[in-house]
Amino acid sequence: MAPLKFEKLLCGPSVDLLTKDFAHENIWEVEQTDAQKRGNFVNNLKLDRNGALLGSTHLKCNVGPVHAELKMQNSAAHHIEMSAVNPKYTPMSVHGKYAFDISKGSKTCELVAEHVHPMNTSQLKVLPLVKSFSAFSLFNYRMNCRQLSCGTEVTGNDCNAFSNYSFGLGYKNTHKEKTYVVSARLFGEKDNLVKSLVGNIYAGTSHGSAQNALSVALEHNFSDAATKLKFAGLWHLTEPDHPTPAYVKGKCDTEGKIALTLFQRFNKNFAAAVGVDFNGKQPINPSNANYGFKVLLS
Repeated sequence: MAPLKFEKLLCGPSVDLLTKDFAHENIWEVEQTDAQKRGNFVNNLKLDRNGALLGSTHLKCNVGPVHAELKMQNSAAHHIEMSAVNPKYTPMSVHGKYAFDISKGSKTCELVAEHVHPMNTSQLKVLPLVKSFSAFSLFNYRMNCRQLSCGTEVTGNDCNAFSNYSFGLGYKNTHKEKTYVVSARLFGEKDNLVKSLVGNIYAGTSHGSAQNALSVALEHNFSDAATKLKFAGLWHLTEPDHPTPAYVKGKCDTEGKIALTLFQRFNKNFAAAVGVDFNGKQPINPSNANYGFKVLLS
């Protein structure tokens, strides 16, 4: 189980809608998953945009309170990750990750301690080999179907106690079949305390066990007063909880970038997605469009 991320706790649905599951990111990709009771493995083979053929095997297993992961890649970059929860005090967990790249001769080590409570989630992450750390604390106040969040994240690099920070506010409202998330994060660094502002808005409506959703993200840089807007949406084309669901997902921004992905599940063992991304400010032709195809097997 991977460590928590500050932005995902604050505005996870919006971040996922804007960044995940777009088929154009690779020229083609095949992913095979085999889930078992105590663990699973994922085999992946893809041709990326640089023309490199990448393959990986990701193994996951659970032994009592311990979760272990091993990822091996044909690029010679591998990692081992373990996490554990104290059965007598489940809010506390520890994580360890060791990654090494044989071809580059590089290695990294990551140690994480987390405490998850309904009113507060805290994390301390240490990277001893590069003498860096990060820490965050997020407070939550829940009342009925509403949740108000407030927290900050601090990072330090090369033995510095403070290099960068972010301060975040979030609001979530879940009522009947609708979910709304609003958040704002202020970023700064040691020599520039007010550097940028990122805001996210997410609105989702239940579609069976899934959601139809819209999201907007604003990125404002104070140094050059530049503002960028991003929009994303996901719409199901089939009835709720359909055995072979289909949906279309799209995003665009004020720089003219547009991406679309069509997903279709054919049966419980086979699904596929096709996607395209292009610059809407330029004439649409194969030279300025990126196409991608992904197959999922299970």
